[in-house]
This record gives sequence, C-alpha cells and structure tokens, in this order.
Amino acid sequence: MLSYQHQGLEVDSCPECFGIWFDREELKEFIQRPELAQRLSEGNSVAIVPEAGERLCPSCRIPLSETSLGEVSVDLCFRCRGIWLDQGELDRAVEQYRRGQRGNLVVLNQIAEGLRAARGG
Repeated sequence: MLSYQHQGLEVDSCPECFGIWFDREELKEFIQRPELAQRLSEGNSVAIVPEAGERLCPSCRIPLSETSLGEVSVDLCFRCRGIWLDQGELDRAVEQYRRGQRGNLVVLNQIAEGLRAARGG
C-alpha cells in the first residue's frame, strides 16, 4: 500500500490494483478534495485485478464484508468502519448516490456528507 497525504488527510492506495482504502470517516473528507483524487488517478490506466478470494481489512486484519450502494459493491470492515473501493468504484458510487440509489448507510452517509461539504453547505 502507498500512502498519500494532503492537508492532514492520509489515504492508502494499492499500487497494483489501484484500489483505495479509507479509514473511518476518511471517504467524506476525500470527496471534498478532488485534487487528491486526481493525484491518485494520475498514471493509473490498467489495473492488475486481484485474485478472487477473501480480502482482509488492512487495519484489523479481519475479512471485509461486501456491501452495496445501488449497483456498486464495496468492501467494508464492520469493526473499524474502513471502506475499500476498487478502481473506479468511487465515481460509480457517487453517481449511484446522486441517482437516489440506496445501500449501506456507512457508505451513503460518508458520500452525502462529503458532497454536502464540497458544495459549501
């Protein structure tokens, strides 16, 4: 995992699959900082798709649970509330939210709070 820091926010990204790990409450802060999202996506063209299997929480080392937001499946740690998004899932999850799709409240609330703060309200 590679760590990226920007104005006090640190997120982790996998250099092989370009997935992003958000510790508790980091997703909403990340959404407010499009310059960090741009930095993470620079040069990322073709991801190496990880083998199917159980993905472990980078913090707790317990299996992540698959949950959904509309048509997007995301991985969530129910212990620490961390969120793993594969390459491209963040944009798709935000789009699903904007279309009124529902899903896991941990993910929904962070997207909603991040977008609201990004708009300045």
